[in-house]
Amino acid sequence: MKDISGNALIIKEININLVRKALKSKGVATKQQISKETGLSLVTVGTVLQRLVDQHEVFESELSPSSGGRPAQQYRYNDDFAHALIIFPYESDENIIIRSTIVNLSGQCINTADSQVEVIDLKTFERIIEPLYNTYPSIQAIGFGHPGVEESGKIIVSDYKMLIGTTFTEHFSRLYQVPVIIENDVNAAVIGFADQKKLPHNSILVYLYFPDQHPPGAGILINGELFKGMRGFAGEVSNIPLDLVWDDELYSSFDILCKAITKLIMTVCAILNPDKIILNGNFLSENHIATISQNCNTELPQNIIPVIQLSDSFVADYQTGLIVQTLKQLETDIKITSKKHLEA
Repeated sequence: MKDISGNALIIKEININLVRKALKSKGVATKQQISKETGLSLVTVGTVLQRLVDQHEVFESELSPSSGGRPAQQYRYNDDFAHALIIFPYESDENIIIRSTIVNLSGQCINTADSQVEVIDLKTFERIIEPLYNTYPSIQAIGFGHPGVEESGKIIVSDYKMLIGTTFTEHFSRLYQVPVIIENDVNAAVIGFADQKKLPHNSILVYLYFPDQHPPGAGILINGELFKGMRGFAGEVSNIPLDLVWDDELYSSFDILCKAITKLIMTVCAILNPDKIILNGNFLSENHIATISQNCNTELPQNIIPVIQLSDSFVADYQTGLIVQTLKQLETDIKITSKKHLEA
């Protein structure tokens, strides 16, 4: 986040963003309501609104109900002023699926499609993205999901070997000339779960995902912020030396699986002491959760036992988290260091 002290052009952009955020949160609002919400003067709010109306980012709505005085003009944000593309691979019944979703600025899904593919590489993504760009030229950001790690702009760990070594985000940002992010699948899922459940920010949440054909991974949320570690490797829990092999033999035995996950949770608790641990895997049920919770109650000190919960849908958590992270790319990431609002 950039700090500023008084650059007029930057302050103008900040004022626009303040009005934009206030109008998004309220849905419909008058100049007076936006001024009160943002702390900006009526003149500044009026100037910003006129600019946003001229570029069709804001619509003039109906007049406010009169309480004796002159009715005030209300304004409504145009959620379809721009769109974002969310795209990620996942596995279903041993098939590789790429889900592509177009969302508007409120995060509402406009179009979703699943494409079964044989391989995951740059060209596969391009073949799916190209027709979407032709249909939705208003796409202004792309968010990719990926089961792996990107470090210094290069994929260094991936379930899909043909992506390792690629400069993934640079390739697609250069190709489509828009902001591009790539987020680890479980990192996106923990953000999505917290967003859907409206969890408080002053907590520690760990999301443990057990895919069908690959070792488990974890997403870590600390006080509302995603924790990735120094080089993005945090959450690679399959590398913890627990003397466990996460394979079909382990997954097929209820008791052995419960003991293995209990062992993993005990390790996570010793390091992070989370409030809540979320589990997801196609083979996991509420019976697993009950047994794992009972094991933890026996093995862990009572004051550090987390709430252990089963997620309803990894794909839904994954998609929601990517939407949240991608839409952030379309927000101004600047703050004023002065205690007073600076207006230009």
